[in-house]
Amino acid sequence: MTVYNEAKFVEYAIRACLPYVDDLVIVEGAYVETVKLGASPRSTDGTLNVIHSFVGDPKVRIIEANELSDKDQRNRGLEIIKQINPDGWVLIVDGDEIYDPNTINMIKMTANNLEKQGRLAAYFKSLTFVNDFSHYTEQTFPRLFRITPECKFVNDNFMEWPDKGANWFGPFIVRLPYIKYFHYAFCKGDRFELKKKWWETRFNKPFDYGWHRDESGKIVDSSHEVYEFSGKHPDIMKAHPMYGGK
Repeated sequence: MTVYNEAKFVEYAIRACLPYVDDLVIVEGAYVETVKLGASPRSTDGTLNVIHSFVGDPKVRIIEANELSDKDQRNRGLEIIKQINPDGWVLIVDGDEIYDPNTINMIKMTANNLEKQGRLAAYFKSLTFVNDFSHYTEQTFPRLFRITPECKFVNDNFMEWPDKGANWFGPFIVRLPYIKYFHYAFCKGDRFELKKKWWETRFNKPFDYGWHRDESGKIVDSSHEVYEFSGKHPDIMKAHPMYGGK
């Protein structure tokens, strides 16, 4: 879990997964690339207080770091995970992502099956909530990765395995849209503006992030269909201030 200014959701993300994982490594801090754009190196919204409230739990390890970019921040945590569980699997759980217990149990069974098949990573479906808990869009992201001695993230969501002769292209990666998680990325403000500036600085050219605020103040993106949510949020989210009874 890499986090930065995630106070609105990070406690829920931690409490949702902690009982069901072997270990949780949390890497807190801004990337050097975003610090150069004016971001504070440490979270400023209460995230630090939240994550440090879990100090003492034997499963939790917290690192405060400011690596160069997103992938480097991921890899800082991955190195700790390799020491703890060199023959296992790593699951990305960002500070605004919630997994329900049944899904995590399904992921454990999936990891066993993927290992037998020689697979190295899997995409899951993200139910990404936009503006509130009643509207969402569907996305897919890589979230489950096989750990090997030389595996490493090559950006925030993609990995390569030099010791397996494997990169992101090939038969090693599968898409599992029936495994879904709840992603509250666009219920927490305008961080996409910082991300837009970050991409433009990285590539030295204009970048259309897509997501923006319209004239009414709502977060929108014409390339993503937004649906009304008729399902049920994970039980842990019933305590969240934005919860509306679903």
